[in-house]
Amino acid sequence: MAYPRRLRAIIVSVFLVATLTGCSSIPGFGWLDRSNITWEDTKWCVPGSLKRVLTRVADRYGHVTVTSTRRWWLENWWKGGAPHSLHRSCRAVDFNVAGNPRSVVAFLRAQREVGGYKHYSGGHYHIDNGRRRTW
Repeated sequence: MAYPRRLRAIIVSVFLVATLTGCSSIPGFGWLDRSNITWEDTKWCVPGSLKRVLTRVADRYGHVTVTSTRRWWLENWWKGGAPHSLHRSCRAVDFNVAGNPRSVVAFLRAQREVGGYKHYSGGHYHIDNGRRRTW
């Protein structure tokens, strides 16, 4: 049985929106995520632009492990985060990846979607979509 033309257009539209906006983190759409990224924290709230950056990092440097995304105020305080951290509003990601730290930082700096970026001495990286800065 062939689907009516209008229904086919709706199905294709929903598929394209889910694919292009990073909605693979929505339950039921996990099959869309074919990246080399492990999420150890909330995935659903991370902006699509930062998910695309993480995918590019994984494509270039190998497996990425996301360790921190959304934080509530007490967790942010406990981890030593800034009082107005972008983690509090789902606009920041901490992750680990193999590779030369200088190369990774240069790569992150070159991504137009990245505002803040940092490599911490513990080995993890931070990116967010705030204003352009490092610390």
